[in-house]
Amino acid sequence: MDQLYEKDMGGGTYRSRDPIKNFRIKISLQRLSSSTIGFLAKSSEGEPTSAQGTTTTTNQYGQTIMESEELAIQWQQKFFSQREMEFYGFEPNCTSVMDYKYHAEVDKLKKGSGRPNKRIFSYVGNERFASLEEAYVTVTTSNREMRTELAERIMEVRQRKNVDSSNTASSWKINGGKSVTGMKIVEEKPTVEFQQNHHVLTTPVHTLVIMADLSPEEQLGRAEFERKICTVEFDDNSVMRVTPDFTGSRPPYRLEEGGLGRDVWEFRIDHVSNSVSKMEAMREAKVISELYRKHQVYLQSLVSEKFEEVPERVFRLNVYGEVVSAQSFQQNDLHVEFLLDVPRDWSCDPAQLLSGCTHTCRTTLVDDVEFAYFCQPFHYHMFLDMENIKDLEPLEWPRIFVHVISSDTWGRRRTEGYGYLTIPSSPGTHTYTVQCWRPLGNAGYPAIAAELRRFFIGGNPELEDISYVAVPSTFEGNRLNKYGVRTESAGSVTIKFNSILQCKAFKDVSTSAAVSKKKLQNAFQLAKGKEKSDAISGVMGKYAFHRARKKMQLARENVPLEIRESAQKVATKQQYTSAENKK
Repeated sequence: MDQLYEKDMGGGTYRSRDPIKNFRIKISLQRLSSSTIGFLAKSSEGEPTSAQGTTTTTNQYGQTIMESEELAIQWQQKFFSQREMEFYGFEPNCTSVMDYKYHAEVDKLKKGSGRPNKRIFSYVGNERFASLEEAYVTVTTSNREMRTELAERIMEVRQRKNVDSSNTASSWKINGGKSVTGMKIVEEKPTVEFQQNHHVLTTPVHTLVIMADLSPEEQLGRAEFERKICTVEFDDNSVMRVTPDFTGSRPPYRLEEGGLGRDVWEFRIDHVSNSVSKMEAMREAKVISELYRKHQVYLQSLVSEKFEEVPERVFRLNVYGEVVSAQSFQQNDLHVEFLLDVPRDWSCDPAQLLSGCTHTCRTTLVDDVEFAYFCQPFHYHMFLDMENIKDLEPLEWPRIFVHVISSDTWGRRRTEGYGYLTIPSSPGTHTYTVQCWRPLGNAGYPAIAAELRRFFIGGNPELEDISYVAVPSTFEGNRLNKYGVRTESAGSVTIKFNSILQCKAFKDVSTSAAVSKKKLQNAFQLAKGKEKSDAISGVMGKYAFHRARKKMQLARENVPLEIRESAQKVATKQQYTSAENKK
């Protein structure tokens, strides 16, 4: 007998690009007699007859079919059981929006032709009876497993199912903020240990549970005879899991009840979704192929077929940075305003924003230091035309000015610190910490009044020109004196840079991991025409050196003989005198 039934109750996993709303599944349930009188003998007339001689219905294996039912179910389609019909039919039992919706559907069925199903029904998502049915988790695969006293007592503790986002609100209304089993769904003030133990990223899963009521004919609706026969799970990654798997060409699955009749139930699970015709499948494949082709063309247009080339005698600086954090400032609720200072001889795209601002962030204590994390990205592209460089004087490099500001709910705004940082001249990734300071104003009473104003109503001395942090933009002298400016040390700002340097002159400079400003100047020199090299090659080239030497020899031969001899005597005497002095 065992070979007539499928013993493997494992599930199958499928992936589909078709919308889940088109999914349909058919459940075929049959009650068979387990006694030997259910097997048939062929009569002489060819009609199947039982041992008593009455005509009966049999399956393909010759077993007597006492009762059968088939039901096709769409995705998330609700079919009520006899117990649900009685519960939702009584309006005082309804306590949530979902309950009242089911109450209206049950009334409509009662006024109509009744429910289309008898024993097969479904649970959609985490509704009331589905949560109660899942409260007890079996330990073995045996259908005869009974709940122990310990299992009965800890049923509420073992209920830990993910809450479906579509029915979360209704489940809260049903139980006043708690699940069916009494566990708290939302933790208002989670501890650090709670976050570490429950911080699990899961993909949302939607569930359809198909049940069967195996109660005796006259006792339909008894909860102890309800059995789960199929579970369909579908997640947002278009992955479906059917447990147990579709029957297909395999034998049906079997269920046994331990009642007086010891009835045997068999069921089949078939996939009955509307199949796509060959023409429609070809059309869909063509549309998908065209979509992928357009997306590939779009990505190629973003990347381009070749890299953008820098023009001759132009140096390009690409900076991709990030304002990571601010730390050790006095106040909370910080944000950072930053500005790019473009020196002379440099240029950038007129449409490019040179300033930016982070969001306001509250500080958190990390190793006894108050940190405010921003992670605000920025990027700049600057150009240097080397034709404008007159000589090899030290180059002015772009700088970034930062202004740290605090604010609160009362509208009080305070300057927490100023600072600046020169953009690194070497390519690669760099992380710098900008030490900040803030002005205090004049000494004496004005300083005290400024501190009181800062504490109570906000506001404090600020810089009119933020470039004063480094070298003021209006300064034209040789020496800059900031003596007398009263300041106070503040916190610091962490900035991360990713720099890319582009210049065709780099191919003439020895490559290394880091390109210094001196090497950049060499590159600028080469790009300007290689003045020194060109001067040497101009003298040595085209026999100019040989012509000059020949001219010097001719001039020396034209000098009178007495003058050359006197000059030679003087040179000899000088050599003799220097030799005597050395001795």
